[in-house]
Amino acid sequence: MPILLLAKGDADARDLLKNAIRARYGLRPPAIESLRIDFTGRTRVKLGPLKTWVPVEATAQFSLPSSMRWDFTARPAGVAVRRGVESYDGVVMRTVRGTGPAKAIEDTAVVETAKKRLWAIAALMLTPLGDEYVELQIMDDFTFRATHTKLDVAVVVKLRENALIDTVSVEAFNADRGVDEVLSLAPSPEMTSMDGLLIPTQVVSMWNDEPWLEVSPAEMKQNPEIPISVFMLDAGAPAT
Repeated sequence: MPILLLAKGDADARDLLKNAIRARYGLRPPAIESLRIDFTGRTRVKLGPLKTWVPVEATAQFSLPSSMRWDFTARPAGVAVRRGVESYDGVVMRTVRGTGPAKAIEDTAVVETAKKRLWAIAALMLTPLGDEYVELQIMDDFTFRATHTKLDVAVVVKLRENALIDTVSVEAFNADRGVDEVLSLAPSPEMTSMDGLLIPTQVVSMWNDEPWLEVSPAEMKQNPEIPISVFMLDAGAPAT
């Protein structure tokens, strides 16, 4: 059975995407509209004058391609646990720190980065790249650009020789450094099956090739019903 794409663009880029979907899912790719994933791993945080790796637990929720929410708990040794939420409902980005109230973020660069991160994560799942609002452009034998014309964001997808994803990258604003950098997501070649969906056993997030987050999925739910209120952080929803 051929893999059908609604995405527009170069024939070569469309072929790369079809090969990647086939390598990942076979001939019956899933229709992914929403996801909830629990992660464990580690992240780099600043403790005093230095940055160090600390354990982290996180829950990511997505309503693709417009909304995302990231709840995290970092546990640095010898200091208080750090909890927070970052959420984007498709229009407004909000954050929560500790048990404080939700605050809307008005910085355009930060909001644009949230959109880019969301589209990069969608690209990791591959099938959202076949959407009718996507335009594909070939870059080289293993690389293509995928632009979501409604969100006005683009990511670069680089494949390995076996057609599995090597990296998904986008230029975005790094709020910690106050400059634009390349944000890359590098999935492991090893896969695991959760709720009938193949996903990488680990994903490493990098700014300019410097890792800052390494997570592995612990539990996942494919296409759960997620109310928009979850992404709007109604009533200053605390971190979970």
